[in-house]
Amino acid sequence: MADKPHLSPSTINQYLRCSSQVLFKKTVGPKPPGMALLYGKSTDEAINVDMEQKITTKKDLGSDELKDAFVDSWDKNKTDTEFHTNDKPDELREIGIKAIGRWTDEIAPTIQPKSVQEQLPIQFPGFEYDILQYSDVITVDNKTIDNKTARTSVTTNKESGLLLVPPEHRLQLTMYGLGYEAVHGEEPSSLGLDYSIKTKEPKMQRAEWTPNKNDKQLAFNLIVGVAEGLDKGVFIPNRNSMICNRRMCGWWRECEAKYGGTVKK
Repeated sequence: MADKPHLSPSTINQYLRCSSQVLFKKTVGPKPPGMALLYGKSTDEAINVDMEQKITTKKDLGSDELKDAFVDSWDKNKTDTEFHTNDKPDELREIGIKAIGRWTDEIAPTIQPKSVQEQLPIQFPGFEYDILQYSDVITVDNKTIDNKTARTSVTTNKESGLLLVPPEHRLQLTMYGLGYEAVHGEEPSSLGLDYSIKTKEPKMQRAEWTPNKNDKQLAFNLIVGVAEGLDKGVFIPNRNSMICNRRMCGWWRECEAKYGGTVKK
């Protein structure tokens, strides 16, 4: 894996959302994370504390221990976070503490992990990039689970009652499935997402995605397309994107200077 440049699901999705962000991240450097990333990182680190020890103990830690882990992570990383005028970090911190409590009660008991943050690399013959990615949790019954946070509830299909997994998450799960198959020689039993919805009274939602042949072909073609764009230096700002604003993009000044126009506030 070290001999080739690599792509990750996050880089691929970032290029598809706004390829200029990939350019500025490389040429200007990373920008300080915002409050949403602080929340997500604190959630992930608290969950990892439980899942890592549960591999051997087969038991979950208590809610208070995981709430403390969330707070420890938040307090450790908040100094590196860029807060904006209308941010309410204390309020979101309290929501996160509640959410970890809900995760401990509702989600943790359903998971017996086999591995945490397992690398699931993909090497395509003749392709100049390797895919480097990590699954949050792989269970003893061969399920891959990724933890997500969201501001609002995930939409439900009215006919089936199942959650409608957003396209960028479908791509990520499809890539995890391909990576799992490459490493373990078989498909995972399922590809799942556990959503922590950060409303005032947080709730948990679980979704599963089963990619078919066409989904796998789409993932491969998107990977190839992104690689070609990177190689040819194709970087185009997506000013129509929901994330194209001064609050959610740390490179808005560089974007205005290079491309012109005005990034909305």
